Amino acid sequence: MIEQTMKKTCGCCGGRNGGQAAAGGATGTGLNRMTEYHRIIESFDVLSVPVGIRMLVREALDSTQWDWFADCDGCTGVSEVYWPTKYFPPCLRHDFDWQTGHGGWDANVRFYRIQRAYRMSALQAGTRFLGVTVSWFTWFKWRG
Repeated sequence: MIEQTMKKTCGCCGGRNGGQAAAGGATGTGLNRMTEYHRIIESFDVLSVPVGIRMLVREALDSTQWDWFADCDGCTGVSEVYWPTKYFPPCLRHDFDWQTGHGGWDANVRFYRIQRAYRMSALQAGTRFLGVTVSWFTWFKWRG
């Protein structure tokens, strides 16, 4: 595989905040595909992510239907507070679902479940779930 380095921050208006600097994040530096891939895979053991959730994230990472490193735009409009870079697995999987034509209610439910597996509180995960669901019902569902 060709190693790519891209200068990106996240999908939330180009700004980063939260715990990124403390977590050794990539603020102001280029991101590396293999480093990001391995960071996500390592998060499975660090956070004791259940096997079913691991499979959902791996499906997005290993898919030939999209290029996760180039096409994932992070959690648009919200900061990935607990992740050191833009590739927060719940958002990565949600982007995969939408960009490969599998968006909608099921994608939003998966988004909630993966956030909880990544130790987001029920309130925080629920708020984000509500945001993507409202967006779906008010805009994306009716687009052509």
